[in-house]
Amino acid sequence: SAELVVTTSILKATGSDDPMGKGVTLPKWLVIAACIIFVGGMVAVGLCVYYLAPPPPGSEVTTDTTSTVTETTTQTDMTTTTLRPPGDINYRLPRHFSPILYTVRLLPIIEEGNFTIFGDVTIDMVCNENTNHIVLHINDMDVHQETIKVSGEGLEGMMVHHTSFDQITQFFTIHLSGELKAGMQLSLSMSYLAKLNDILGGFYRSSYFDVNGNRRYIATTQFQPTDARRAFPCFDEPNFKARFAITLGRKKDMTSISNMPINRTVPHENMPDYEWDIYEESVPMSTYLVAFVISDFVKNPAPNAGETEVAVWSRPGAEEQTRYATNITSTVLEYFEEFFQIPYPLPKQDMIAIPDFGAGAMENWGLITYRETAVLYQPGVSSAQNKQRVAVVIAHELAHQWFGNLVTTDWWDLLWLNEGFATYLEFKGVDRVEPEMKMEQQYLNDAIHYVMQLDGLNSSHPMIMPANNPDEINELFDPIAYEKSGSVLRMMEDFLGLEVLKEGLTNYLNNRTYDTATADVLWEFLGDTATKYSVDLNGLTVKDILDTWSLQKNFPVVKVERNPENYTEITVSQKRFISAQFEGAEEYYWHVPLTFIQDFSNNSSLKRRWLSNSSEPAVYTDIIDEPNSWIICNHKVFGYYRVDYDEINWDLIQVQLQTNHTKIDVMNRAQIVDDALNLASADYLNQTYKRAMDLTSYLKNEFDWLPWETADNNFDRLRNLLSGTEAGALLNDHIRSLALHLYELYDFNEDPMDKHLDLFLRTIAVRIACGTNFAPCVEKAKENFINWSADPDNAELISPNLKPTITCTAMREGDVKEFDFLVRRYNSTNVAAEKDQLLSAMMCTDDIILLRRLLEWSITDGSPIRKQDAVFVYRGMATNQIGKTLALGFIQDNWEQIAS
Repeated sequence: SAELVVTTSILKATGSDDPMGKGVTLPKWLVIAACIIFVGGMVAVGLCVYYLAPPPPGSEVTTDTTSTVTETTTQTDMTTTTLRPPGDINYRLPRHFSPILYTVRLLPIIEEGNFTIFGDVTIDMVCNENTNHIVLHINDMDVHQETIKVSGEGLEGMMVHHTSFDQITQFFTIHLSGELKAGMQLSLSMSYLAKLNDILGGFYRSSYFDVNGNRRYIATTQFQPTDARRAFPCFDEPNFKARFAITLGRKKDMTSISNMPINRTVPHENMPDYEWDIYEESVPMSTYLVAFVISDFVKNPAPNAGETEVAVWSRPGAEEQTRYATNITSTVLEYFEEFFQIPYPLPKQDMIAIPDFGAGAMENWGLITYRETAVLYQPGVSSAQNKQRVAVVIAHELAHQWFGNLVTTDWWDLLWLNEGFATYLEFKGVDRVEPEMKMEQQYLNDAIHYVMQLDGLNSSHPMIMPANNPDEINELFDPIAYEKSGSVLRMMEDFLGLEVLKEGLTNYLNNRTYDTATADVLWEFLGDTATKYSVDLNGLTVKDILDTWSLQKNFPVVKVERNPENYTEITVSQKRFISAQFEGAEEYYWHVPLTFIQDFSNNSSLKRRWLSNSSEPAVYTDIIDEPNSWIICNHKVFGYYRVDYDEINWDLIQVQLQTNHTKIDVMNRAQIVDDALNLASADYLNQTYKRAMDLTSYLKNEFDWLPWETADNNFDRLRNLLSGTEAGALLNDHIRSLALHLYELYDFNEDPMDKHLDLFLRTIAVRIACGTNFAPCVEKAKENFINWSADPDNAELISPNLKPTITCTAMREGDVKEFDFLVRRYNSTNVAAEKDQLLSAMMCTDDIILLRRLLEWSITDGSPIRKQDAVFVYRGMATNQIGKTLALGFIQDNWEQIAS
């Protein structure tokens, strides 16, 4: 409508991407606070968490250019400290040695007041060049100097002269009394003490409360990317692959698991209540993939396991929640064996739900560790979205067992290759076990549209990023490495062909098995396969094409313009997409695989072309067949780019959507909605928001989930920006009018015959109706909440899919009574996914005292909120108008504690 067009200036004024910041450094708290206040919503949270937040606690490396080096001379037991002069710091280990086998023995004491690790390690290695010192990593451990030994043929007289430790690089250097010669095989052994910490990294402790209310501790690991050095001295870089022989000490009433099966268990020689679990020797792998857990957890074997033994471990009382994971894991594992044409190389695949876990999951070979919400699912309590998340994360981690574990990228700057392929492959794995979830559609929403919001910012970064120290490495784990990289690889599937891609990947994995590789090696294998099958790459190599996508940030907006005097002729050009354009922005160009279609019922009408990485437009005269026919570019959104059209084609598309929208594929309908709203926001689209709103007005006749999910995500961002304004009220009215037919169809009453996406669509209908204050929806949500709060253990009283909207609406309309109920339920529920949902609902309140309480809980030890869940508090505050202001002051006042 005309009233909505005038909001363009307001939207521009609240843009999140300010180019004036070049060369200007602001305090992180100020940047985060600005994100929360001025942007709000998931976009702000995504930017803050992925681009600006500090690395996980315990992984900090000081940025002071003066490095402290501690030297210990074993003969005198004297420790001296020297200062290294300022200058560039090299964090990479020298290549003097190649480890062959680690023999690691660990005994963690898992008791209040004595969280200590007793460790011994022997590293068998080969000397690659003459040297008189050995450099490896340690962090936060005390090595017993007198236990350091170097042995091997011809090394009988070799002594340790002294050692030194660099706190900045975490290099532990053992200076020897003589020289080691290239080609020598030797063993380095030592004993040490380390901490069983609580920072969710290294070898750390987690806890849960049993049915009697007693706190129970477990010991678990998270080594990626640079925390194996907290558990044992090692060459802690991915290209130092070796085999591992692990021995774990534990109390007799606990169990241990690691990457490999247990070979045998023997009594502890000095502690009668303890035993040693001695594990089979592993295949060669990187240190970050080593894992072990000591717990009193329950093993839940998969009922349909094939040749590989599969089990999911959980805390006692959560066994039932593992059933879904145990039912699908073997099938997904078998799918990837078929996809790669390479058998899974280990004898077993354990998975375990860790109560305190900083990441979503970790692909440790043979022992995948998960946050509870990523692997546990309770029917009747967990939602369809929770179920899908479990399937997606399991598929992602299993894909890593080949791509990342079997063959590992040489250094962390290629993290995007590991995570991109796992992200791309996850939807294929889920599609094997849950075809009803329609994962191709899910991928467009969850990956492509999601990451384009972030990658459209000038502050984005290329997929390949240099990373030298642990801080820089940790910053690589963001949506660019995962969702953007996966989206670019999905685009590569389309222009190579799936079978060509699969054969090239198999050749690559077979050639580099148990080794590391670079992107160029992979591109060579894919290029050779493309040549074998005569794939048209426009005279380019795979590397030529992929370099334009991996070495540049952002993505193109492709402009397709018809010649009004010659309907068969179109001109196609490209321009860098930036969500907040500014004068003087550098221009980038890509090799763009173009696809055009005029009739989705006839695949033969699909036409492919290449647009070169140049400012020069391309002219085609063989794409359009009919003068009055629309044309869609980017068939099924395989291409990672946005599309803009001339006014004639936009008009034709709009007419088609209004008359019979099903003539355009559902994925391209979602593309049109997302592109139009984002092109308008960034001022690329003629007539700005008027055109976008006119295009989306067809939604009043839309009954498919994907276009509605796309529209709702975009509308939600606009609503957050315009909240409290007259324009915001008009936007709410407009959105409600578009979605009313959905609410009238679906209402709150779920049908047992509902398919997966029907459940999602009902959730959208109720969320929009209640979120835009539609009175019948609000009253029904409050009624549902009252009934459920009177009998919260009765799962039939509230739909898990509608619970987020019902509880948020009740909290927004309620007061401390509703808040206290949500807290009680949060503390009592045994389902982690329900905890997450209830915590989000608490932040729907407008009570300042209650919001402040949640903020305090986010940084208070012993509060109901675990460390891993603090981010949910800030996410909720970002979508709460009052919470934004409170969060600003809270972050400013407590930054040091939050950062630590």
